[in-house]
Amino acid sequence: MFKSLRLLIAVLLIGILSLSLVLAQEQVLRIATASSGQSSFDFNVLQAGGDQQNWSTLLFMPPMYFDADLKLQPGFFSAWSASDDSTVWTFTMDPRAKWSDGEAMTAPQVVASWQIQIAPVNAVGRISGYLGNVKGFAEAREAATADAMKVDVEGIEALDDATVQVTLVKPDPAFNWRIATAHMSATRADDVLEYGFTEYWKPQNNPVFSGPFVLSSYDENLQTAEMTPNPNWWLDEGPFVDKVSFQFVPDGQIIGAMVLNDQVDASLAPIPSALRGQLPDYFRPIQAVGFNAFWLSPTHEPTSDANVRKALALSVDWNAVFKATFPIEGSGLATTQPMDDVLNCWDPELTGYPYDVEGAKAALAASSYGSAANLPKLRITPRGNDEFNNRALQAAMGFWRDNLGIENIEFQERPDGFGDDVSKLNLTRDDVVIRFPDGATYMWTAASANGPFAGGTENPLSGYENAELNALIDEALTLATDDPKRCELTRQAQTLFMNDYLMLFFGKPTPTINARSYLENYVKGPDVSLIEPWKIKINK
Repeated sequence: MFKSLRLLIAVLLIGILSLSLVLAQEQVLRIATASSGQSSFDFNVLQAGGDQQNWSTLLFMPPMYFDADLKLQPGFFSAWSASDDSTVWTFTMDPRAKWSDGEAMTAPQVVASWQIQIAPVNAVGRISGYLGNVKGFAEAREAATADAMKVDVEGIEALDDATVQVTLVKPDPAFNWRIATAHMSATRADDVLEYGFTEYWKPQNNPVFSGPFVLSSYDENLQTAEMTPNPNWWLDEGPFVDKVSFQFVPDGQIIGAMVLNDQVDASLAPIPSALRGQLPDYFRPIQAVGFNAFWLSPTHEPTSDANVRKALALSVDWNAVFKATFPIEGSGLATTQPMDDVLNCWDPELTGYPYDVEGAKAALAASSYGSAANLPKLRITPRGNDEFNNRALQAAMGFWRDNLGIENIEFQERPDGFGDDVSKLNLTRDDVVIRFPDGATYMWTAASANGPFAGGTENPLSGYENAELNALIDEALTLATDDPKRCELTRQAQTLFMNDYLMLFFGKPTPTINARSYLENYVKGPDVSLIEPWKIKINK
């Protein structure tokens, strides 16, 4: 009897231990988030930019997406086709797609969601890069009333519940690539119109989601959030994670300490490169499009003078700046041109701006100011506390001081540090944000007078226009993505852009996964968001 009792107790203990192990292995993904600029710790997928773009695929399925091998995959659109002249595109909804409340996701809802992004009052600045070529886009924005939350656009229509048709002004053989991004994810427009553009996604408003998780809690004051599995997830696999916890931590040093202390599994922001030796798995390289550079204003004195910009570019030994910026081997990759080396039109013949002190001095002397003593103040900012951007800018300032005698420089980490003079910035840091590896689109974004960098009034290159460059890019964009002339024209446009000395490139951090190796299927690619997050598993 006692033997049987002891056996029973042993079995119970084993059961309790097994249950404890199961509970201990609960799949909780702990993520720290941060910001290179002003904090945007929110979950507004319609914003099409900001920090939230990093984690939006946890909550929302994009139309399509590029995988880690840069191959296009279906999202909530399962099929697509174009007319012979690439001006009419037709997209078919995945019949399985549904919202987290169980309602089917329809083509009219996608159209309505995009029309909200187009409305000027919602200030979705990057939407022109995705839908700006759509028929009626410009007219709809111009005719919109000041408070219109949604605008009708002639070229975007739902043919039925399963089909979206988009008609373009100019041929665009890469339009399906263009919208293959988390920035073009959709949400239910009725909810946005009821609760407001900045409020609809908050848990108290019962938002719906199309991705593998739903936002179950959000604390704006504590800067924390939690996600739990979507009860109506519509793909056949996952999600395998039981909970995703977020904590916004603006200091990369603190995030690094949290990773070392096993307080987080991943971060959607970099940690100090000095931790490479202790966390080699965290710094595994990935492919990503875009890198930070310094942009010189073509309209604010003194950089409105092309010779001043030329002097600033040629007076710096950019190879030395690269070494100062990335002192740890493997932490950086050289950049030699505005285009990223991941792009299909990258030019292997370009080596960057030469180090030419005499040429720089001659350019400054030929400027309308004549000398450093006559230059108005230079106002410059890296727009944040990123270690690489700050080291690069400090190194460049040293060359301007030593080689040109430029001392009258005001440096602020963030634009708001300039107070009322924020509208007079001469140099700012930014990256060319496109979400697919196409050089022609990249150069349109960076340099076209109609693009997001030169267009508008408050963008890095506002007021810049080079008619020859614009024509080259416009023609390139109409050609098939595999047409060699598309890249030929793009490279010509890039050379013209470099000769205007508006973008100073110093190298880029090696793109890394920023996650521990025990996170299986934790993948990022050309779009900064996670790829197929429903497949993520934790296997410590």
